[in-house]
Amino acid sequence: MPVNAQGAVSMRLRTIVRFLEVIVLQAVLLGLLALIIPGFGFEDPVMLVPAALAITLGQSLLWPLIYGIAARFGPWLFPVLSFFLTGALISAAAWLDNEFGIGGVYVADLWTGILVAFGLSAGNTILAAVFALDDEATYNRMVTEPLRRRYRDVSKTDEPGFLFLEIDGLSEPVLRDAMARGYMPTLQRWLDSGSHALMRWDPDLSSQTSASQAGILLGSNEGIPAFRWWDKPRQDLMVSSKMRTAHELELQLSTGEGLLAKGGAGRWNAFSGNAADNIGVFSVFGDASRGSDNTLLGYLITPYMLARILTLYVMDVLREWWQAWRQVRQDVRPRVHRGLKYSFVRAATTTAMQEASRQILTSDMLRGVPEVYNTFFGYDEVAHHSGIDREDSLKILATLDRIFAHLERVAALAPRPYHLIVLSDHGQSQGATFLQKYGKTLGDVTHELLAARGETRLTEIAHDDEALGHVNAALTDAMQGTTRTSHVLRRLLERRTAEREATLGLSARELPDGRAPDVTDVIVLASGNLGVISFPQWKELMTLEQIGDAFPELIPGLIEHPGISLLLVTSAAHGPLAIGKEGAVYLKSGRVEGENPLTPFGPHAARHLLREAEFPNVPDIVVISTVDPETGEVPAFEELVGNHGGLGGWQREPFVLYPAHFDPGPEEIVGAGHLHDLLKRWLAESRGELAEPVAERAVGAAAASS
Repeated sequence: MPVNAQGAVSMRLRTIVRFLEVIVLQAVLLGLLALIIPGFGFEDPVMLVPAALAITLGQSLLWPLIYGIAARFGPWLFPVLSFFLTGALISAAAWLDNEFGIGGVYVADLWTGILVAFGLSAGNTILAAVFALDDEATYNRMVTEPLRRRYRDVSKTDEPGFLFLEIDGLSEPVLRDAMARGYMPTLQRWLDSGSHALMRWDPDLSSQTSASQAGILLGSNEGIPAFRWWDKPRQDLMVSSKMRTAHELELQLSTGEGLLAKGGAGRWNAFSGNAADNIGVFSVFGDASRGSDNTLLGYLITPYMLARILTLYVMDVLREWWQAWRQVRQDVRPRVHRGLKYSFVRAATTTAMQEASRQILTSDMLRGVPEVYNTFFGYDEVAHHSGIDREDSLKILATLDRIFAHLERVAALAPRPYHLIVLSDHGQSQGATFLQKYGKTLGDVTHELLAARGETRLTEIAHDDEALGHVNAALTDAMQGTTRTSHVLRRLLERRTAEREATLGLSARELPDGRAPDVTDVIVLASGNLGVISFPQWKELMTLEQIGDAFPELIPGLIEHPGISLLLVTSAAHGPLAIGKEGAVYLKSGRVEGENPLTPFGPHAARHLLREAEFPNVPDIVVISTVDPETGEVPAFEELVGNHGGLGGWQREPFVLYPAHFDPGPEEIVGAGHLHDLLKRWLAESRGELAEPVAERAVGAAAASS
């Protein structure tokens, strides 16, 4: 028998086996639900199998009808029809069993039927998670196939599409380790088969999501010196996890020619990349230009997805409690306190938003969206608190790998071929925190050094939960629109909403009492192992000389601290300087005086520092903590085990896993803007268009810094 014929027979056999497995599993779950749901039961256990068969067949037959009605009359009908018809299926199954069987199946009413349907979905999810079962068949039947039928009339094309799948915070060394240890077999298979290649790239300073994604998606990240900073030209505190900040930055940086400008879509990103279609994107929350056919709630409020997400969410909260307790019991170090609030925020990023991404990306490919950029930020959040290469974090990568395998299968069904590119915006470094090692925060050290000059009022923000920003973006997105669910969300979050933006976890602690700073103010902010110190009473950048005159103990005291490696300041006489304990670098000329403090930070450190120093909103003092030359560990100014934002360690080693037939060019990719050029070139080549040479930006930047 020919190989392809054998494959067809094998596929049919697997389909039959999967169908039988689903029926058996449904029957077992129905029996369990009959024990716990009032108004639902079986007089005879024999009826479990025909009931399961009727429900499975009914779902397969009715789901295309639900999608068809919703597509014709409006997506707001989808959740209503889904809940109603799924409940009706349960009731119909009971009627069929009584009509044609020996009787004894009881469903009190339609709402009981809906509750049973919810329980079936939750039960499938629990069993798959607990026993590591493959629930792909159920997911395909409940999600992929209905979407495929919904978009069956989409025109086919040979022009390839691009799926950019960003794993927030994953370094190339951790990726390779995860593949070697079996956590990411799909990506390992892509490399082993030769279909994909892997390269590192060097991010800008600051090495964090807002700076990297601005460069990747918009082509520029000028004026983003940290994750949070006091912006003197604006006279405002800028925090990257706030949607208002992202919106202002996009207005400042966008040229209209971003990575996704030609019909692309943005999912869970900091910036839009000039995509017209955005879900969960910080910079364009509540964008009315997005069609009502593509809303977050429209995807997620189905009996299957709602039950699946809620079940996974609760399980991940419990998993976090167990993992945190285990770290304490085993005395794992370094570690940080993982509180109750964190467990719920973590679960949102590792389950709800990942599941949302999976379904939305499935839909995007099946309807032929030309380019999609999606951020998966669950690994980044867990690595911050658990450690960058510990089992807790690697298990998140295993989940992502299964999603990538699913998307690979969906790509084979799509109306256009798709290139799947997996990348990261930065890595993470690890270490005991600055406070753990030295008993004081950077704010404490700064306040003590300033105390000799009189009373000061210190504002220190060492941690402002980035993940809560993503949760707020999701809630803000869900609150938009005119559906009843959106209205209910707006009412529930009324007291945690400002200017149509959800503000869970954000407080008015940016400046004391919400007042503008006075002449005694000093603001100390942390972005991983990069700290910034600003004096708002000086409306322009303070020079080294001015700082020395006003606060003579500050610069020497910071430099001598054992946890601080270097300071970036600007001298009126010599321009930007990187000052260390035993020497300094004149960044304009490259002249080194004494011992070079940049040696531990790689060949591009001077270039990155000079670029940041030339931002019009560079902070008065930029502080970089130490790095262990042997382990690469760095102490964060935040209470995070895994950290990023500055220089040192694996935070400087993000990656791009790309189709091997694409040429990355001869130059090392240095800076997010350079990576933007490369990705734009690949897009242009796939369309048969001309593109600028990919090395142009890097060569120009290197020449400017020499």
